[in-house]
Amino acid sequence: MFDKSAQLYDVIYSFKDYEQEAEQIRDYMHSRHPEAKTVLDVACGTGRHVEYLNRDYNVDGIDLNKEFVALAQQRNPDSSFWCEDMTRFDVGRKYDVVMCLFSSIAYAKTLDAVVRTVQQFSNHLEDGGLILIEPWFTPKAWQPGFVSMIQHKTEEYQICRMTHADTENELSILNFEYLIGSKTGIEHRKERHELGLFGQKELTQAFESIGMKVEYDPVGLIGRGMYVLRPIGGSENGVL
Repeated sequence: MFDKSAQLYDVIYSFKDYEQEAEQIRDYMHSRHPEAKTVLDVACGTGRHVEYLNRDYNVDGIDLNKEFVALAQQRNPDSSFWCEDMTRFDVGRKYDVVMCLFSSIAYAKTLDAVVRTVQQFSNHLEDGGLILIEPWFTPKAWQPGFVSMIQHKTEEYQICRMTHADTENELSILNFEYLIGSKTGIEHRKERHELGLFGQKELTQAFESIGMKVEYDPVGLIGRGMYVLRPIGGSENGVL
C-alpha cells in the first residue's frame, strides 16, 4: 500500500485537518457513549488522530505498515501500537470505541473480508461500546479515469504525486506516481492501491448480518459518510 511513501505520508496529507476531525470524532463518541475512555484506532497510519484524541482518551492503534506503526509510536509514546492485519488481529485488549477512518475499511477489498474485519472490531469491544467506520466511495460515486495532483514543498524535498483512478474486477484502483526532488536529484516511485467498492445498502446489510445496530451519517468527517455501529444486545452508554 504505502510501502513506497510511508516517510512522505504526513507531507502529502498535510492538507488534512486531523485536529478538527478529532473534534468531530469526540462529538460522535460523547453523544453516543459519554462514558468512553479507551479507543482503538484501526489502520491508524502515522498516529495523527491518536495524537489529538489522546488529550481526552487513552488511544492505541494498529496498522499493517511497519513504518507507520513506528512513526505513530514515536508521535504517541504513551500509547501502544501493533503491526497487524485488520481482517485478523488480536491485541489482547478491549476498548470502549473501535474506529477505522479515512476509508481504510475498503482495503479489505471484498464484502466477506469487511464482515470478518468488523467481527474483529466487535471482538475488541467492551460491553456497550461503539464502532466508527468511515467508508470509501460507493460504486455510483467512483469516477474511473479521474486524475488529480498534489504538490508540496519542504526544506528537504519538493514532492509531486499524481493519481489516476481506475476500476478492475469490481475494485477501485488508485495508481500513484511520485516525483521527489532533492539536492541529490529526482526520484520516481509508483504505488498501486486496490480498494473495494460497496454501496450503503450492502454495507448496512453486511453489518446487520453480524448483529450490529447500524446508524449512518451521510456526511461524516470529510463528506464520505460515517457508520456508527453498536452490537445488538450490548448495553447503552456502558450501563447494563
